[in-house]
Amino acid sequence: MACKKRKVDQENRQFKTDWTDNFCFILPDHANSKPTCLICMQTVAVCKAENLKRHFNTMHSASFTANYPAKSEQRKQKIANMITSYKHSVSTMSKSTSAQERATAASLQVTWNLAKAKKPFADADLIKKCAIDMAGEVLSHDEKNKKTVVELLKQVPLSANTATRRVEVLAEECFSSLLTDLTTAEAMSLAIDSSCDRTDMEQLAVFARFCDGKTFREELLCLLPLPGRTTGEIVFNELMQFLEKNGLDVRKIVSVVTDGAPSMVGPHKGLVSRLATVNPALLTFHCIIHKSVLCAKLCGEMKTAMDTVTRLVNFVRESSSLQHRLLRTFLEEMSAEHHDLLLHNDVRWLSKGRVLERVCDLRDELASFLSSLQSQKAQEFQLFLSDDKVMARVFFLCDIMSHLNQLNLQLQGRNHTVADVYEAVDAFQSKLTLLERDIKGRKLHFPRLREHCEKTKKREDAVMKDFVTSLAENFKERFESSPKLSGDILLFLRQPFSVSADGQWTTEAKRLLPSIDEASLQMEVLEMGTSDLLKAQHQDVAVSDFWLNVVPQARFKNTRAIAMLLLTMFPSTYICESSFSSMNSLKTQDRNRLSNAHLGECLRIATTEYRPDIRRIAASRRSHFSH
Repeated sequence: MACKKRKVDQENRQFKTDWTDNFCFILPDHANSKPTCLICMQTVAVCKAENLKRHFNTMHSASFTANYPAKSEQRKQKIANMITSYKHSVSTMSKSTSAQERATAASLQVTWNLAKAKKPFADADLIKKCAIDMAGEVLSHDEKNKKTVVELLKQVPLSANTATRRVEVLAEECFSSLLTDLTTAEAMSLAIDSSCDRTDMEQLAVFARFCDGKTFREELLCLLPLPGRTTGEIVFNELMQFLEKNGLDVRKIVSVVTDGAPSMVGPHKGLVSRLATVNPALLTFHCIIHKSVLCAKLCGEMKTAMDTVTRLVNFVRESSSLQHRLLRTFLEEMSAEHHDLLLHNDVRWLSKGRVLERVCDLRDELASFLSSLQSQKAQEFQLFLSDDKVMARVFFLCDIMSHLNQLNLQLQGRNHTVADVYEAVDAFQSKLTLLERDIKGRKLHFPRLREHCEKTKKREDAVMKDFVTSLAENFKERFESSPKLSGDILLFLRQPFSVSADGQWTTEAKRLLPSIDEASLQMEVLEMGTSDLLKAQHQDVAVSDFWLNVVPQARFKNTRAIAMLLLTMFPSTYICESSFSSMNSLKTQDRNRLSNAHLGECLRIATTEYRPDIRRIAASRRSHFSH
């Protein structure tokens, strides 16, 4: 039988103290240390007497033994002095390394805060100068500590190039944490949208929502630059390349929400249709906020009124800088409620309502200001403001847009579930039923229109009634005709004790998640309905916390699975839209040379909820003081 080969690292070789006197070797006290020669500082791989003896006899025996004979007092004193010198040098190096790591950690912390605040890399050096000046002023009475602190701050590396490298490291750390969590997550959903940056480069933002076992996260998966055309095929290829490169399984994606653009939702060549060919179980949704905005799209006489208000604002504010200054001065002299008008921007969801509110509040002041201008356009807009019939529609639009803006604000925000936003939409549809009756009666919910009608002794016209009716029909058509998420399924998510076990919703749940057992799902719903403990706990926690931390997975496997699917879904592309605002703050006109890679890294840091371990990063890198 052949003998097994010996492995040195598996043998427990102990360092003996007499080896120090005989061969001038010591064993340092740090982990994985090797015997070190006190004379030449070389190490020996194996802790073995023969190896140490061979090194000493070959390299030092003749000269060292001649000057310091064996077992003499001079030899003992010389070895003791060498040990003291070695420990001092090691301690000095350790302190230097520790100080360098602290300087690197401080540099990383400053860069992290800069990137979070979406500030340029060059501002890091400005922060360093400010910190040094602050230390000088605060410690002006203590020259000793002042000098020490200032010297320490000067050692922190914070140049623009250093800050750039720090951002790369921090972004990579956050991305690595994200990939680790996505690898272990059971499912994820995507929110996808695109927008142009300052240099007209189309940037595709892809956010992922998933459960990391403790909570639901919404994180930037990638920011993909699209230098050429942005067809569905190109977007699909770029996204698939990214997923494959990072080892992400497309079959884990349970739903995708987009803004409804043709390149995204085209039936044959759109992104979601191509993703569905790879993942047939994929659920696709149109952003709820975009849908609500489309429901309120103006047409006919209402559009004419809105367009006229927009042209009025543009004329007063944009026709000349002098005219704009005169307007602001005039409003201040009149002690008006506002000191300027707001420009309309069709991309901004709340723009129409806010522009109309400002014009309605300043109607009299605007009319007076226009009367002082000597131009044909000014006279036309003055006639517009004095026309009670037309202004009644403007006041009506202002009132109805304020209700729509309230809905829009409820739908905005991170970490909203599909249950949250659909509940807000259901509530607004009930409000529309009330508004249909109110516009024909007391107008309690149309305060500006009511006040105008009381002053002019005129009633609302049919155009206003038709608009409210059309608005209610649009919401009903766009939100109630979707077969993917029924009201009962969303009710089950919010109030699992209020649904029927044998209702139609269990069949729809099976269609959403084919892996569940519908029969077991019905039984679990019945069992959950009789649990007083779950009912009591349900009242004290949020919906996501209830399903994630309260409902036992082993006991309610199917109910929890369908709930987790619904909680993983993105209800809107709000997070993409808000990231584009951050993108525009990062890549400004003065910073338009920021590369696509650095833009993505800065945006990741600005939007992430991960917090990197800065001390660990500093310890793992080669640290240097600032020069």
